[in-house]
Amino acid sequence: MARQSNCPVNSLYNYFSSREDIAVGLFNRIIGKWGVKATQEIALYPASYQQRFMAMQLVWVHRARQAMDPAGVQFLAAMPCVWKHASHHRIATTRKLLDSWYQLNCDFLERARTLGELQATDEEIHHCLNLVTCVERGFSLFSNNYSFRDEMMQMPMERVFEAMLPSIASLRWSRPMTLASLEPVMAICTDIDLQLQQFDVDELIERVEASLEE
Repeated sequence: MARQSNCPVNSLYNYFSSREDIAVGLFNRIIGKWGVKATQEIALYPASYQQRFMAMQLVWVHRARQAMDPAGVQFLAAMPCVWKHASHHRIATTRKLLDSWYQLNCDFLERARTLGELQATDEEIHHCLNLVTCVERGFSLFSNNYSFRDEMMQMPMERVFEAMLPSIASLRWSRPMTLASLEPVMAICTDIDLQLQQFDVDELIERVEASLEE
């Protein structure tokens, strides 16, 4: 990594406490860009609340199909040993980003509920978010591991969409979502992908880290 970064090894250790700390730092960049920032942008997209919410869940899957994470950072981040050896500061940043991402989803659904787009209770909203995250994380993690990638990439997007539909339906939308929404939802994911190509996620990470020091 030092060689690829064109810097001395000791310089890396000025910023990271271990190799695991580097992995968590890279994972934070993924969360910041495809979790927090992507959700913020999708919330502003000109589409129905239902379609935008599904796009928030599928944008990670879309990214996994477009470009593999060559370092397997998402897969590494699922390993307990990584978190055991990463710095407390780096982990605190991860938690802050995950909390922000989760809250953005909650706020979005609460706005939809206020407008009469869905009838779910707070408990149903949290339950739904947990379930769709399990589906998304499973696909994204395995698709960024060489051992599983080919099989995951051969899975039609309809299958992933269908796997999320029961959880989405539990929110009791004013209009039920069907497979007919797949095309407009994926169009949102494609547009957001293009919008975020030049997004400087490091600036977002720096703001989060600064807030933890206040």
